[in-house]
Amino acid sequence: MVFTKEQAEQIKKQLLPQIENLPEENREQIKQHIQSLSEEQLEEFLKQNNIQMSDQGIQQPGNEKPIFESIVNKELPSFIIEETDKALAILELNPLSNGHSLVLPKQKTDVEKIPKSAFTLAQKIAKRIKSKLKADEMKIETFSFQDYPAINIIPIYKDKELKKEKAEEAKLKKLQNKLEIKTRQKRTLKETKSKSENLPEIKFRIP
Repeated sequence: MVFTKEQAEQIKKQLLPQIENLPEENREQIKQHIQSLSEEQLEEFLKQNNIQMSDQGIQQPGNEKPIFESIVNKELPSFIIEETDKALAILELNPLSNGHSLVLPKQKTDVEKIPKSAFTLAQKIAKRIKSKLKADEMKIETFSFQDYPAINIIPIYKDKELKKEKAEEAKLKKLQNKLEIKTRQKRTLKETKSKSENLPEIKFRIP
């Protein structure tokens, strides 16, 4: 059952006070994320976080898995642009700007203990976004959601303000194709070349 606008607003009002317990640098971003959710997205958000509604308000078991952990474990779908042994780079579903991406460490840890390899991947993705999407600047910052750390990669474009909006799936797929590493294609080209080298030489006769 999809919430009405009035129900959705009431639920958001109950969710927002819980964010006050988060670190100050993360509050506004997460508030904006919750505020931007449509009625359908809010319902999905509650399901993913196993948040149940009752007469006393919202209830959430303390042992539920964070969304980012579910994404890393491939239990939730995402638009992956690169993956290493230590981290996963994905597109933000509600981006602040075109190409807004996240790097998620594969091991849950404190923000201060995000591995260097995750930052290396973030820098690599940032350079790729700036080059392919012609961003004027790139902003890289850390944050935590549901006690799971992440790295924000935010492209900044002149004359375009940062505004969180839900991205269409078709646009995300197009961005994914543009930004991801085409390892399979490269391998296929090499295999094709090696196979062609083993073919017998064909000599053409000119009549």
